Amino acid sequence: MNKDVIYIEPEDDITDIITKIENSKEKIVALVPPKKAGVFRSVVNIKLIAKVGFTADKTIVLVTTDPSITKLAAATKIPVTKNLQTAPKVPSLVDDEETETTSKEELVEEKDGDVKAEEVNDDEDKDEKEDEESEEDEKSDKKKSGKEKLEKAKEKGKKVAGEAKKFSIAWFLAHKKLVAWSGVGLLIVIIFLIWAFAIAPAVIVTVRVRTTSSNFSKNASFTTKLEEESIDEGRFYLTEKKLEKESSVEFQATGQKNVGEKAKGTLEVYAYFPLNIRGTTQVTAGEVFSISGLSFIATETTTLNYDGNGKESCANKGDSSSLVDYGCRINGTVSIIASEPGSKYNIAATNTVWKTTAKVVAYSSTAMAGGTDETITIVSQADIDHAKEGLIITGEKDNRDALMETLEDTDFPIESSFKQIVGEVISTPAVGEEVKEGETPKITIKITNSILLIDKVKVEEYITAEAKLSENFKIYQMNDPFVENFIETNEGYTGKIKTSYVSGPKITENDIVEIIKGKGLGDAQRDLASIEGINGSKVHIDKSYPWVMSVPSDTNKITVILDTDVQDKE
Repeated sequence: MNKDVIYIEPEDDITDIITKIENSKEKIVALVPPKKAGVFRSVVNIKLIAKVGFTADKTIVLVTTDPSITKLAAATKIPVTKNLQTAPKVPSLVDDEETETTSKEELVEEKDGDVKAEEVNDDEDKDEKEDEESEEDEKSDKKKSGKEKLEKAKEKGKKVAGEAKKFSIAWFLAHKKLVAWSGVGLLIVIIFLIWAFAIAPAVIVTVRVRTTSSNFSKNASFTTKLEEESIDEGRFYLTEKKLEKESSVEFQATGQKNVGEKAKGTLEVYAYFPLNIRGTTQVTAGEVFSISGLSFIATETTTLNYDGNGKESCANKGDSSSLVDYGCRINGTVSIIASEPGSKYNIAATNTVWKTTAKVVAYSSTAMAGGTDETITIVSQADIDHAKEGLIITGEKDNRDALMETLEDTDFPIESSFKQIVGEVISTPAVGEEVKEGETPKITIKITNSILLIDKVKVEEYITAEAKLSENFKIYQMNDPFVENFIETNEGYTGKIKTSYVSGPKITENDIVEIIKGKGLGDAQRDLASIEGINGSKVHIDKSYPWVMSVPSDTNKITVILDTDVQDKE
């Protein structure tokens, strides 16, 4: 079986030794202490070495002739050898005298075993070797003598052991508290050492990488046909995202309406017909008559007929010149009502001719009366238009935000393509209706919000490819890209993709952990500083406790902070 030989330097401490044992790839680890190795003269350190060997499933061997180290190794059951060519063994705790006594007893026991074996053989061969009986008797006497000596040695050993046992029990009973507190203290020391060297050690490594900040700006085209997409050529497929949202807003009604009574009256009307020629003129219901800016409407149809039988039926039959100049005048009356309520339509009789499109002459011989005023508040079209405009403008941001929340992480929105399509406006009350006391009018609009999207992953891939970084560099950070000057053309859409990014050498937090784990702090710092693109003066390893002298092998106890030292690119 292969073994790993580790030569301990005088300046190595127990942490360094433990780390070297853990990092060894072999099952047998031979430690060669220097001549002056203070670390090997502590029983606590030797126990820690034995413990790490047990935990790591490794056999630890000390290569030394130093009696003090050998004695400590015997206490912890660590094998010792004088050199690398000699087979190791666990040294004994007894002194030379005890060793000599034990050796004699072992010889006696060995001899006794031989005697017993020979006795058995003698019994079996007794019948066949009667002629050698005298010789066997002599051997038997010698055996008995050895056996007696062995029994005496055993009795003496039992007696000494009994006395030692009695002494130990008596001493223990007399010093129970001391023994108890010593055990507690030893346990605390062991727990502390395990915590201090196996659990507590941890490091935080801060590495600053030299990186460069660059701007990106590239013309691109966009299409609504998937088959036309080509990322290599900077042509991206557009999709549309829609969100229908119903929005409402209350408003103040400002419309006014007079709901009083309408003034009524009659008009005198007449028309001229050629003498002796039958004719008819009609004023239909709904015909408008106006005077002084006030309009009245005919409520009935009035017909003026001339039978053509001379002047007898003419209103102007006594005026020969009139008959000659104008013809036969036929008179009639028309009932009218004001176009709107209001007292202003109550006008006096007048001979002034009223305006009309009818082929009659009209004037009022009686006053128009009955008009009254009663003003109410109503919803006007201007009120609705104003509320609608405010709702669209103030709700645009909320609608945009609501639409953005529906996007996936891979969606890249083109901000300038956002638009709102306003649907039917519903007003409560409706236009022209009265707003009753305590009632607040409200409009509700359905607005369809939409925005055009492209694939964010493809955009980032395009930016990375167009950045043309060398093989050993990568992009650490990329600000959110955006599209500028997005314009619709006959072929589709065009625009410019813009962003900024930070690039630097390829190295990850896991890479750093793999490089430094299990190494001394100095070696770890030197190895990191030697990597291209890392600012050596800004590599810091912070240890959890002052006695930590190496990076733990447990990656869970290594925290890496990868910082960037950004430089703007000209």
